[in-house]
Amino acid sequence: MILLPSWPGAQSATPRELDFGGFQEPGSGAEVTRFNRPGNRYAVSVTMPPLDNQKLGRIWVNRLIKGRKLGARMEYPLLDFDPGAPNLASGVPIQVAGAGQAGQLLAIRNVAPGYAFKEGQPFSLEISGQHYFDFIAESAIVGLDGTVTIELTQMLRADPPDGAVLHITKPMIEGFVRGDAIAWELALRRTVGLSFEIQESR
Repeated sequence: MILLPSWPGAQSATPRELDFGGFQEPGSGAEVTRFNRPGNRYAVSVTMPPLDNQKLGRIWVNRLIKGRKLGARMEYPLLDFDPGAPNLASGVPIQVAGAGQAGQLLAIRNVAPGYAFKEGQPFSLEISGQHYFDFIAESAIVGLDGTVTIELTQMLRADPPDGAVLHITKPMIEGFVRGDAIAWELALRRTVGLSFEIQESR
């Protein structure tokens, strides 16, 4: 797994859902039926600001080429969204509270009392070193004991053990660098222009 540099941030980002469900549309004019399947996940297309070739551009290009073969992980671009201070204390990770959870509800602990999770807020759940990206489906307020049950936009794609870590301030998206080719523009002012997409693989 190739870790992409954390700086500089994206100039723009376009997330999209990879939807494995579908619709059944009867030719008779009967009701349309939606079939939902587990495994829906995300991709994000990123455009970077001009990167100095000598300092940053060559590193980004090299890691994206490797990420096409080995997979890549990067901080999800929050752009103007501020997640605030969700952690109960410095150095204490937010964790899954209890094993055996499934579906779209997840009990968590070690969150700052009174912290407000916002609808559409991004996060990633780390299970055995793999990050699973998703969004908060409904707003939720953390209790005085630092626990809360959050609703996820997608169904859990893996069984999180007790103590699995949630990344709220720096959510990560992990998968393969996709596209027809890895291409980059070398400008006369010695900068590199880059656009790429990361698709979650699971």
